[in-house]
Amino acid sequence: MRNALYLTFYLLFLSSFVLGQTNLDEVVVSSPRLSIPFSDDAKSITVITAKQIAATPFTTLADVLRFQAGLDIRRQGIEGAQADVYLRGGTFDQVLLLIDGIRVDDPQTGHHTLNSAIPVEVIERIEIVKGPAARIYGQNAFTGAINIVTKKSGTNGAALSLRQGSFNTNHLGLTAQATKETQQHVFHVSKLTSDGYRHNTDLDNRHFFSHSIFGDSKKIKLMTMFNERKFGANGFYGVAGERGMNQYEETQSSLVALSTTFSGTKTSWTPRIFWKRGQDEYIFIRNNPSVYRNLHINNKVGFSLDTQIAHANNNRTGFGIELSSVGIRSNNLGDHNRTIAHLFFEHRFNLSGFSITPGFALSHFSDVDTFFYPGMDIGLRLSEKEKLTFNTGYTYRVPTYTDLYYNGPQAIGNASLKPEQALSHEIGYRYAGTKLSLEAAIFQRNSKDLIDYVEVIVGDPKWLASNVQQVTTLGGELNATFSYGSTDSTAHTLTLAYAYIDDDYTKTVKSRYSLNSLRHSINIQAVHTLFTHFSSTLSYRYASRALGGHYQLVNAQLEYRSGKWRLQAQGRNLFNAAYVENLIPMPKAHGVLGVSYSF
Repeated sequence: MRNALYLTFYLLFLSSFVLGQTNLDEVVVSSPRLSIPFSDDAKSITVITAKQIAATPFTTLADVLRFQAGLDIRRQGIEGAQADVYLRGGTFDQVLLLIDGIRVDDPQTGHHTLNSAIPVEVIERIEIVKGPAARIYGQNAFTGAINIVTKKSGTNGAALSLRQGSFNTNHLGLTAQATKETQQHVFHVSKLTSDGYRHNTDLDNRHFFSHSIFGDSKKIKLMTMFNERKFGANGFYGVAGERGMNQYEETQSSLVALSTTFSGTKTSWTPRIFWKRGQDEYIFIRNNPSVYRNLHINNKVGFSLDTQIAHANNNRTGFGIELSSVGIRSNNLGDHNRTIAHLFFEHRFNLSGFSITPGFALSHFSDVDTFFYPGMDIGLRLSEKEKLTFNTGYTYRVPTYTDLYYNGPQAIGNASLKPEQALSHEIGYRYAGTKLSLEAAIFQRNSKDLIDYVEVIVGDPKWLASNVQQVTTLGGELNATFSYGSTDSTAHTLTLAYAYIDDDYTKTVKSRYSLNSLRHSINIQAVHTLFTHFSSTLSYRYASRALGGHYQLVNAQLEYRSGKWRLQAQGRNLFNAAYVENLIPMPKAHGVLGVSYSF
């Protein structure tokens, strides 16, 4: 299988020379240390723009990420339900989410990562940094990091959207933008409700987001966010059958951040202050909280300063610090506090088509230890359209408070856990032309003291947080987009995403999360403009997991756009496929109708 994988990527590499070309926008990737145009960046990175998102039927961040190679989104139900994000075979705790470079990780558990996701209506672009290149973001970026860059400007106006679908699902949202000489504002508010597709899978979600820029130079930025989710959790978190059918949960995630940038001739400084709050209430029997109830509240207050220095020949130096105080108050996990200090440094040497960027990060946790993890990114430009990249480096992850202290009906924490560590290597190829864009990569990750939940009671499972033995993960992935029949690259597109994962411990350890990674995943999406105002989208997904079992999904959308109106009709799981995610049966065929009006 591994030889076949290498051959596949070799053939794809050759094919890129004979296929067409595509123009990529010269997006500046917003690394916290070095801001470099995408075409020059040597990191393993995928950029998804707002224009690309708008051309698809995706209504949530989870939908958008689901169609990217190497990403595994495991939902607990329908659109808007709780979901986990996995990257390159890692766990949901090993992926870091950032909003405008601000870490919104939850110290309680990675289950809440996507609870901090903002609506797609206010996303300017998504930057997915994979593998060892993600070391620049520090803790939790064990397998990668997802940085959401928000919209900060636009034309004056607003858009009202309404969606109604199966299971009495209803969505109402308002997005507004205003621009003046010294101010820019983006505002969004929305509400999503559903009765759910089976017993106790109802949901009630609320989202609020704002981003304002002030001053003559428009450099003072204020961002606020608040997400609230209330949902029936039938079978969630490994509690299956009648025993877990009446679970219930409410979560809140909020963020306030203030930042600015001071720029000199060759140097820029970006200071930020921020406050991130998370709240989680879990009830084992929805109508009887006295049986078992958890309430966790965590707060993170921090300051960061990023510095970039430009040198001759496009050489650059980037370094930064982040200081934060993290605390949790919980009736189950206890009360804990820690102080975290991060120091980052990297320098880019540009040698006429060849770049090398060594760097390191130093992190101190007051209640754990101090970590030093170096790495290196190398880029070689083969032509104006092509580039080879190589990344290597160390990453780590400190156990969450749930890993350490949780005591529940299905899982047990372990206060003796060691931090996870890994050394990763990757070689990648990137091609961009007028018709075709292609990203391909082969990687290997050698993990030590990997944290996972191992079955300790057979039959009625009880899972214990444990450090699994050394694990080697080998994989490969491909993202390719072909545009045809139009000068507008979003009018007619065919997108393919393929990923392969192989862990060397799948036959020896019964794991709750890591072991059931996607062995093979294929996502194909075709967007086609039928007539002047009509377009269609057809998507296909194939997934095969390491523990066995596979499924195929087909979704379709028909869209009509005219002036200020946009109408959509979506069909999901059209062929009624039966499949599960996180041990939970997913909904059969269902549909959604949507309308939006701009004014």
